[in-house]
Amino acid sequence: MSATILGRFQQGVILGLGLAVLVYVGYALYVGADLVAGALGRFDWRFLPLLLTLSLANYGVRFVRWEMYLRMLAIRVPLKTSLGIFFAGLAMTITPGKVGEFLKSYLLKKSAGVPMATSAPVVFAERVGDLLALILLASVGVARYGGSGATPVLIAAGATIAGVIVVLQSKALSDLALGLVGRVPVGDRIAPKLREAVDASRALLSFKPLVLGLLLASGAWYCECTEYWLAFKGFGIHGMEQGVAVFGYAFSTVAGVVSPGGLGPTDVGLIEIAERFTPALHGQKEVATAASFIVRFCTLWFAVIIGAVALMRFGPLLKVDVDAARAESD
Repeated sequence: MSATILGRFQQGVILGLGLAVLVYVGYALYVGADLVAGALGRFDWRFLPLLLTLSLANYGVRFVRWEMYLRMLAIRVPLKTSLGIFFAGLAMTITPGKVGEFLKSYLLKKSAGVPMATSAPVVFAERVGDLLALILLASVGVARYGGSGATPVLIAAGATIAGVIVVLQSKALSDLALGLVGRVPVGDRIAPKLREAVDASRALLSFKPLVLGLLLASGAWYCECTEYWLAFKGFGIHGMEQGVAVFGYAFSTVAGVVSPGGLGPTDVGLIEIAERFTPALHGQKEVATAASFIVRFCTLWFAVIIGAVALMRFGPLLKVDVDAARAESD
């Protein structure tokens, strides 16, 4: 039985909070709850406004990209409405079933009469750009601290990004790649949907918009990598290299795509990478854990809160069955 969009969001928040409690409390108990609580007590809370500002900068740059993509597809929406829809999409970061992948298109249809099939490519291009940008940032982070051993990683990352761009430029190559995907287990179910998305997004996946989107996405996510780095300064840890922070945050975020809001994989990645590659943190896992909690509040939960406020504007439109909303087309 399906639920309404609003109901799915509420379920997502409840599930997310439940997972968060398991992850945060579980890790705190593993490290030592008293130690983590003591570390949080030593945090310089004057850093918090700066961290939240960097999150807002991330959203601001990504909104510029959203507007750029809309204009490339000749979609004209009042700026206030466009901003509200963009921020409403942030709320769905925590939602299972990936409702957020179509929510913005659905709200564009209901608020501005834009057919969902027309705007859906924007959402797909955003996801592609975000993934490539995070891979790029992770490889740059490796270059900063990996020394000569980083060369194979950089070559692999560069080849991956270049290969994806080349494949997306050619319908023949993308069809070939998707054909290979369809031959692997589970791939036969996702390949047709990917093919449909790629074909519909062809205009936004050509070289110029794809590269522009990649540059904007890289700048946006670099803001949150910097946020991760600064959070440790709030604990008096000044020995973390920025390259480690860029790699740690980008890699952990990519690893977190398998769960709603990245809960679990992203949190563990942020803690373990910080401690492993920062000598000043060796033996201070409680500080790495506390810093991860603060960073996740300023990135994940701050986004959910802002998104929830934005969703209020569209309240009546959200009381519709999710499957019915997905099925709508013009």
